[in-house]
Amino acid sequence: MDSLDTSEQTTSLQDSAAKKGRRVQFRVHPLQVLGIVALLVIWEAAAFYVMNNNPERGKDILPSIESVFGESLPQLATFYGFGMGGSYAGAISDYPKAFAVIAFHSGWTILRLLAGTLLGAFLGILVGLAMSWSVILRAMVQPVILLLRTIPILALIPLFLAWFGGREVGNIVYIAFAVFSILVINTIEAVRNVPPIYIDYARTMGASRAQIYRTVIIPAIVPELTGGIRVVLGLAFAITLAAEYLFAQSGLGRIMILSERFLFTGRMIVVVILFMIYSVLLSALFLRLSRRMTRWQPN
Repeated sequence: MDSLDTSEQTTSLQDSAAKKGRRVQFRVHPLQVLGIVALLVIWEAAAFYVMNNNPERGKDILPSIESVFGESLPQLATFYGFGMGGSYAGAISDYPKAFAVIAFHSGWTILRLLAGTLLGAFLGILVGLAMSWSVILRAMVQPVILLLRTIPILALIPLFLAWFGGREVGNIVYIAFAVFSILVINTIEAVRNVPPIYIDYARTMGASRAQIYRTVIIPAIVPELTGGIRVVLGLAFAITLAAEYLFAQSGLGRIMILSERFLFTGRMIVVVILFMIYSVLLSALFLRLSRRMTRWQPN
């Protein structure tokens, strides 16, 4: 009878946790809004100061908010033919074509980011688990991974460019490598942080080593791994931008480098804002997904 009561209580707790996991809400704190407003005010004040001190080039150095959204944003229409099958000359200032350009190049950027991140995360977690399983493998591979992590990721761009040229696979492998080098160590540390009492209890119940990994260790490391992946997602946008900056013939990074060549600062700011928006949205979506994956975990 006591066993039945305990089972019912456990089920009730799991159901309660699951319901809490489904009711994930994203609230905006007034101070967060105030921080954004303060940033916009500082931006506008700085643009006004620069314009007054350098009327000829002030707009090229730091355009105002009105200039960015009223002039630079519609001028993205000049990229309409860049990989989109239209006329490269395009309209000088055209909002519909500008939004079409944003959609097209954003699609390529996000596709590369997701492909590289998923590949790197899969390999990083898989290799991390394998290294945690085998002491011999860890002794052989971990020094190499730690050595590779000391190399600045941007310093590898010339090598990847030499190895893959401008091919699409180069972008994805570059992003995957950066994600892999972070998550493989994160996975090893997550396994190391599993409370020994969980493993000891499973052993006393007669679980084999494989069963312990499958039913105890892997579920236990999910919360820590999701935290690591959220950090990686933010970094992945910067890595994707760097890859597109040199490799790609499409994507927001390509718009960035072409705008930089002609000192179209406003267009570069538009791209930066787009990266910020996509990063926040992807992080929020992953947070919602991770809470569903860990809804069994008590708050």
